[in-house]
Amino acid sequence: MSKSKVTLIKPKKENKKESLEILPSLIMFIVGLILLTNSSKAVIIVCYCLGAFIMLFGVYQLISYYRLKKELNIENTTSLILGISTIFVGLVITILASAIETFLRFIIGIILIVNGIQKIILSINLRNYIELLLGIILVAMGLYTILAENIVFALVGALLIISSIIDIIKYFKTKK
Repeated sequence: MSKSKVTLIKPKKENKKESLEILPSLIMFIVGLILLTNSSKAVIIVCYCLGAFIMLFGVYQLISYYRLKKELNIENTTSLILGISTIFVGLVITILASAIETFLRFIIGIILIVNGIQKIILSINLRNYIELLLGIILVAMGLYTILAENIVFALVGALLIISSIIDIIKYFKTKK
């Protein structure tokens, strides 16, 4: 009988990439929590961020216009017009953030009410009481969305929280 060496397989040390796998789930949990608790303010914050990003793009366009004009002595009016326009659009979005939030809430509420009324009419014709209940719930959600907080974003927040919790549980189960 010949002697053969037995090599032991050592467990790998945790890689930094593996520890970062849970990061998207944690971010999703935090965003979901923000949407669930402050859905109206979250939309306003998104408007502020979007407006700031658009204004930064406009500033970049103005800088590129002046750089091109100075270095090559070429006037590219497209960059100038684009820069001024995007700064203006960014300012409008930032200034009208609460009006945009109200408009979005109103539009989503109208969509829910119309969808609910369609379901109610369909359920009356088909004598389907589950569809009737769903239609009534949709109309109530639409009215609530228009008159009060934005329930749609709160529901999205709740779904994000549930999804992230499931992902985190899966992550720790696969680690064992």
